[in-house]
Amino acid sequence: MVHFRFSVAAGLLAALLLPAPMASAAAPAGSGIRADLLYHNYCSVCHGDKGDGRSRARAGLRPPPKDFTTAGPTLTREVMIAVVTDGKPGTAMVGWKTQLSQAEIAAVVDWTIANFMSGKSTPPVREGVSGTHAHGGRAQDASPASAANMSLPFALGLKGNAVSGRAFYDANCATCHGKKGDGKGPRAYFIRPKPRNFLEPAPRATLNRPMLYEAVSMGRLGTEMPAWSKVINEQQIADVSEYVFQQFIRPKGKAGK
Repeated sequence: MVHFRFSVAAGLLAALLLPAPMASAAAPAGSGIRADLLYHNYCSVCHGDKGDGRSRARAGLRPPPKDFTTAGPTLTREVMIAVVTDGKPGTAMVGWKTQLSQAEIAAVVDWTIANFMSGKSTPPVREGVSGTHAHGGRAQDASPASAANMSLPFALGLKGNAVSGRAFYDANCATCHGKKGDGKGPRAYFIRPKPRNFLEPAPRATLNRPMLYEAVSMGRLGTEMPAWSKVINEQQIADVSEYVFQQFIRPKGKAGK
């Protein structure tokens, strides 16, 4: 079974069968660290937006992602920081000390504890501003510290085909997102919030393959982005996500041509 190395919390996740921790504060004011955005970009793909491990990646991970909502007292802040820093052997959780600073690791751990392990639940934001979504957030909200890992593959062993994805995008997505991915499709004028402009710095820093797949598959509440998983299969979702990734997020020539 392939173990996908997803995100910062992918191993807070994966096999720590441990329980509820001490309460913890958020990142210090003025630190510039958006712990909620870090969790969304690195952890939610495995642990889920609610911290319960019920993500789409769950089926491809053995052992499954950690459910923070049922964690017991042995899962302390110190243990969590150590696992995020150095990883956990035998699971999909890898160490993230080469990609995140100690302050960022501590902040995302504290946010996880405060929101999922102390009886509260505040889903992480989709972009850099509270209350915005990946479909409708703004570019200036992203920061280099919260950039996603762009080398992550799709879950479930899926490989996207950009050529097939282009045909689907042109027929179904361009009407809102535009042929150029700039959010200026023919319907964009009538849509609030505006369709995602894939060419802005924020999506190019945060929308990796797993994030694109999730957005296409599940849609976005409060926007006109539908859940395409109700209409097309997993391979088709991977195909259109791959096209968007190659064409707009990480362009290298012209995908699909």
